[in-house]
Amino acid sequence: MTKSLNIGIVANTAFNIYNFRLGLIKFLQQEGHTVWAIAPADDYIPLIKKNNIPFVEVKHLSRKGTNPIYDLQLCNEFRKIYHSLQLDVVLQYTIKPNIYGTLAARMAGTKAICTVTGLGYTFLNKSVASTIAHQLYKVAFNFAEKVLFQNADDLQIFTENKLVNKKKTMTVPGSGIDTNKFNPTFCTSKKKDNITRFLMIGRLLNDKGINEYIAAAQKILIEQKTAEFHLLGDIDNNNPAAIQKEELEKWITDGTITYHGYTKDTRPYICEADCIVLPSYREGMPRAILEGMAMSKPCITTDAAGCKDSIEDNVSGFLCRTADINSLKEKFELFLALEEKQRIQMGENARKRATTIFSEDAVCLIYKNILLKL
Repeated sequence: MTKSLNIGIVANTAFNIYNFRLGLIKFLQQEGHTVWAIAPADDYIPLIKKNNIPFVEVKHLSRKGTNPIYDLQLCNEFRKIYHSLQLDVVLQYTIKPNIYGTLAARMAGTKAICTVTGLGYTFLNKSVASTIAHQLYKVAFNFAEKVLFQNADDLQIFTENKLVNKKKTMTVPGSGIDTNKFNPTFCTSKKKDNITRFLMIGRLLNDKGINEYIAAAQKILIEQKTAEFHLLGDIDNNNPAAIQKEELEKWITDGTITYHGYTKDTRPYICEADCIVLPSYREGMPRAILEGMAMSKPCITTDAAGCKDSIEDNVSGFLCRTADINSLKEKFELFLALEEKQRIQMGENARKRATTIFSEDAVCLIYKNILLKL
């Protein structure tokens, strides 16, 4: 019989835990483990508690802050939480839990399993902060039991820069998609007309490819009127790569996009779309694309790290060159030229890929096997 463990799931927002780790938590609970959600407070706490998951608030985690005194307080707060809950192991996600949570786990006698869900703005842009982040990762990951990466490119960067011992690493296919929730049967009959609807889902950041999406859309709309371009997501004001509100308002006013704001449930919008788009410069594993694939939607994304691993080019969607407006426009044109039966086949291919490679069940089994070996 598997030993029952006391497990902490740690991330930089309650939103992150609810949207990306809920399936894993329920799986671990069904396996007989006690699981705690540990994160800063936000609007998603009631939803976490509604699923019978105990929540512990983290008060000193500033997502973008670089104050060393504050980060030392965070490390100490993690240590106290891990010690007071008598956690056997913590599964940690996002930068600060991966760094300071791992150091805290070492001090508390708790084992740490870290998952790198993508390399953010600070890590990838050369600066003093980037250099510090590299060194902190190197120190922290020395104490981790296992370090998981959501694509091979990110793993290679860490191992080539000697930030982690390669023997501790492995890749995992994203955070796992609930393919029962994200299922084409959720959709009612789509309205029949000659309009092709593209939908980009994501935070409105420059490095998500929002400017390329807009520019390519404008080129398409000049040439023909049988396409619509939709946008779903909010402006992340805490991110230095965020677009300005005035830019968004201009795109809405000039008719380039139909903007839907932010939603807790993307499925109704995916249902209305013909193709899901994410021209991102880099991802761990693009959640929006996986959601679209699971709902039998062909997708267009870039040949960037993470993105290129999500779809099979010309089979479940199209890959365009990263940060290339004309390349994205060409893929829009390719999709517009497809016959209905070709679009349907591409969507079926996408669904099959999502269920066989990126399903929540597949990801949960990976974590289960890691825990069994601790």
